[in-house]
Amino acid sequence: MRQGETCSIVLGEWREPKLQKGENLMSEEKMLLEYMEKHNEEFLDMLKEAVNLESPTEGDKEDLKKCRDYFERTFSEIGFKCNVVPSNDSRYGDHLLMELGEGDEQVLFVGHYDTVYEKGAFGDVWKQEGTKVWGPGVFDMKGGDLQVYMVGKALKELSLFPKNKKIVFFLSSDEEAGSPTSHMHYKELAKKSKASFVVEPTFGDYSGGLTIGRYARGNYTFVAEGKPAHSGQEPENAESSLKELAQQAVYLESLTDLENGVAIACTCLNSGNAGWPTVPGFGELTIDARFSSADIAEKYDSLFQNLKPFNSEVKITTKGGIEKPPFDENHAAHRALYENAKEVGKRFNMDMTGDIGRAGTDGNFTASVGCPTLDGMGMSGDFAHQPGKEYINTDDIAVRGAFVAHMVLEVLRGE
Repeated sequence: MRQGETCSIVLGEWREPKLQKGENLMSEEKMLLEYMEKHNEEFLDMLKEAVNLESPTEGDKEDLKKCRDYFERTFSEIGFKCNVVPSNDSRYGDHLLMELGEGDEQVLFVGHYDTVYEKGAFGDVWKQEGTKVWGPGVFDMKGGDLQVYMVGKALKELSLFPKNKKIVFFLSSDEEAGSPTSHMHYKELAKKSKASFVVEPTFGDYSGGLTIGRYARGNYTFVAEGKPAHSGQEPENAESSLKELAQQAVYLESLTDLENGVAIACTCLNSGNAGWPTVPGFGELTIDARFSSADIAEKYDSLFQNLKPFNSEVKITTKGGIEKPPFDENHAAHRALYENAKEVGKRFNMDMTGDIGRAGTDGNFTASVGCPTLDGMGMSGDFAHQPGKEYINTDDIAVRGAFVAHMVLEVLRGE
């Protein structure tokens, strides 16, 4: 909008200001959408560079630093003030705090630059055909990270950035590992924010997808200590950790009850050595457990912390616990933000649909301190965490970017 022009927004309804004779005023929605469309190739060029900087969660620290430096350099070029936040953990890279604008009122963007893929696991790191792009982290979630860049740039260059307001973007390095060194930063930043927008991808291949709730997550490792024995000479004298954990794996997965909000999956079983003629006496089994509510999480946590062995001669010790609280879709603050998003979506001809996800994100942490949170604000596409298959839809980039930019304006203007 040009200097001297005013506008009024009512939730769910856009009212164009009265025009002076000879004027042709463009709506903010159209301005934002046309800007994003004009800069779509720029976005893809930046995303290609970010994706080519492979950044496995527990990978080479120099690889992680190169990727973080790329985001720091790119965002600082458009005015973001960037500060490295040490993770203080040798397993992970450091985090990045980036701020655009000044003032006490702020919107928090939530993102991560680590990916689940080992370096080289994806084969061709970048592949583009038609309206799709494939690559490690292109969907989860470097595309969403760079969406924040485009939002900030568009609001500045279109002179729409609200005065005395601020965009804060915390980019973490350990989300795929459960955010052990970053979750406390998200909680503190969320307490100071009017809303948190999580630029994780949508659910599946749908341009109007959002996430309005996520399950709690528990991560448990069960350590079995039995008695080893020669597997040929005297296997009957062993108290096998492998057999015990195999039985536990079947039992634990049988507790899955999707209708009642419980999902349990075994993710790793490590016991014995294929090259040794030995029944193992030691082993570990890890599970990923998801729960739809805090009450359900507490019930199953108690069971896991006191897991009983099938073989009384094998001792089982439990490590871990609930690492992410649930993101309650029925909380009034989150629900109001979603209803706002549905109305804004209509202005971009998108029917916004809210899903409940069993995959947790850092939005679980921002929601847990009462900050209105909306998740799944990033790219549309599919096949997260699947080597060679993860992709985004390039024809949704502009409209979703414009939608997110307008949501920032809604929140920071208090409308």
